Amino acid sequence: MTLPILTALPGERRGYIDGPDGQLHYRSHGSGPAVVLVHQAPWASIQFRHVLPAIAEEGYRAIAIDLPAHGMSDPPARPGIDAYAAAIGALIEALELGPAVVLGHRGGGLAAGRLAAERPELVAGLVLDNAPFLSAEERAERIGRFPDDQRIAPDGRHLTDRWGWVRRVGDPDWSDETVHISVLTYFQHGPWKEHGHSVIPLHDFERDVPRIDCPTLILASRTDPLFESGQRLHRARPDWSYAELPGGPGMVLDRYDEWLVPVRNFLARKVGTQSAKTGLQTSHLL
Repeated sequence: MTLPILTALPGERRGYIDGPDGQLHYRSHGSGPAVVLVHQAPWASIQFRHVLPAIAEEGYRAIAIDLPAHGMSDPPARPGIDAYAAAIGALIEALELGPAVVLGHRGGGLAAGRLAAERPELVAGLVLDNAPFLSAEERAERIGRFPDDQRIAPDGRHLTDRWGWVRRVGDPDWSDETVHISVLTYFQHGPWKEHGHSVIPLHDFERDVPRIDCPTLILASRTDPLFESGQRLHRARPDWSYAELPGGPGMVLDRYDEWLVPVRNFLARKVGTQSAKTGLQTSHLL
């Protein structure tokens, strides 16, 4: 296995916009109706390296953001789901994408859902990929679960320790390449590397869910520890579409062909676009 590219992915355009807390970095593939992808903590836009070109091939403009303090984006004055949602909204407005379909993975789903609840005019559709839908008790139990060690080990073992941690607690489906990228991305965030995890249990997503009016797809991965969250979310919003995936939280990373099936179907039903492959017009959103 050779080392993967982490910077300039083939076929993409990269750029920055000025967000509420400084510069926001994004990756863009293709043209057409916008699909904005929001990564989980503590990843970055590189998480979507496989699915960005695949979504673009379907006739969409696929754009992945680096949330504040992730990837190549500036840190926020105060990290939180509200700050992340504001960053997504700033990207949609600055690039004149709205309304866009917004897809959020795990904690990124909380930010995407928050934006849909607060700024419905910017969100035409929503995909919640294993978003944590937690009770107040569950959120309280998760506070402080991810301790943040800022020390550099003189022998470099902070790197191998992180590799071992990911292999112990991460998705067993992850390839060595994905673990490699996850470790380097984690340390790229520097002192902010655990901010994304730390703010998730502080946000009450139960308040946002009833306020979301756009068409929404729930993705629930059967071997993800958050699988029950997806089922609970579907019980709370039976009007939303629901699909189960056979793997864990890393399907978008290494089993992306399977992950793309329900996403592609949702986009085809909800977004009007001229297919790059077939030239057939699909139904318009709403």
